[in-house]
Amino acid sequence: MTDRVDRTERLLNLVICLMDASIPVPRSSIRAAIPGYADSPSDVAFERMFERDKDELRSMGIPVETVSDASGEVLGYRIPKDSYALAPIDFTLDERAAIAVAAQVWSRASIAPVPGTALLKLETVDGGVREWGPAELAGSVEVTVSDAALLPLMSAIRQDRVVSFLYRTPAQSEAAMREVSPWGLRASSGRWFLVGWDHARDAVRTFRLSRITGPVAVAARQREHQPPPDFDITGADDAAEPEVTARVRLTPGRGAMVRRHAVEGQQGDTLDIRARSQAALVAMLCGAGADAVLTSPGSLIAEVTAGLQAVLDAQSEIGRAQ
Repeated sequence: MTDRVDRTERLLNLVICLMDASIPVPRSSIRAAIPGYADSPSDVAFERMFERDKDELRSMGIPVETVSDASGEVLGYRIPKDSYALAPIDFTLDERAAIAVAAQVWSRASIAPVPGTALLKLETVDGGVREWGPAELAGSVEVTVSDAALLPLMSAIRQDRVVSFLYRTPAQSEAAMREVSPWGLRASSGRWFLVGWDHARDAVRTFRLSRITGPVAVAARQREHQPPPDFDITGADDAAEPEVTARVRLTPGRGAMVRRHAVEGQQGDTLDIRARSQAALVAMLCGAGADAVLTSPGSLIAEVTAGLQAVLDAQSEIGRAQ
C-alpha cells in the first residue's frame, strides 16, 4: 500500500511540475525536483520509472508533451495548461438549484457521501456561494426504500431503452407485466413517478415506482415510442388514490414515525396505521424496517416485502459494481 501511495504522490508532483513551468522541463531537472526520482539507484532505473509515469499520465488523458529542437534533440517535457486545465466553473442560479436538488435526491442512498462531497467542492470553487437550493422547492426529494427502480429507469431513459417490470395497481391483487418506452421521471408529494408509453395499452401512462415489484429489466432495443415535441413531464396526471389503513405490530418503544399515523385514540404496540395512499404506507413501513411488522391486509404485506427485496437487490448490485 505504501508503494502505491508514494507513486500517486510522485505522479501528482510530476503534473504540478510540468504544468507550472513556462519552458520545457529537462529530465535532469525532473529527477532532481520530484521526490522518488532522486532515490533511483541508477540512471536506467530512473528512465524506466519516468517512462512508466509518463505513460500512466497519458492513459489518464493528461497531455504530457515531449519538446524537441530542430535536430530532434529532446529539450524537455511540459503539460500545456490550455489543453489540460479546467475552465473556471461558473454556475447560474438555475444550474446551482438543479445540482442541489440532485444532491438532495441521493442524500439517503448508498452513495450519499459522494454527492455531499461533490457539492462541497463545487461550493468552494464557486466562491463560497450558498444559495444552492431553489426557494420554491417545498419539502424534500429523496430516494426511499420503495424507489429501488429509480436507478435502472434513469439508465434506460438516458440510453433510450425499452423497460419491462411487474406492476400492481390498487385494484389488482397480483402484479402484471408491463412493457414501457420510458419518457421521464418526476417527483411529486414525496413520491416518484415514471411517465412513458405503455406498449400493451398503446397509450401514455404514469407509473408509481413504489408499485413496481421486483427488478426493472432494461431491453437491448431502443424505445419504440418517442415523446411528442410538446410533452411536459410536470403535467402528467398522478390519479389520486383513496386513503388506506393497515394493522401494524410495532417494537415497544420504537417506530415513532409510524405511531404518529395511528388512528386517533389507539394505544399499545399493535395499531391501525392510516396513510394518504397505499404507496405512502408502504414507503413508511419500509422506512421503519424491522421495527414495524405489517399484519394486514395481505396485499400490502406482499408489496412491502417486494419493496424491501428490491432495495436489497439494488444495494447488492451497487456493492458488486464498486
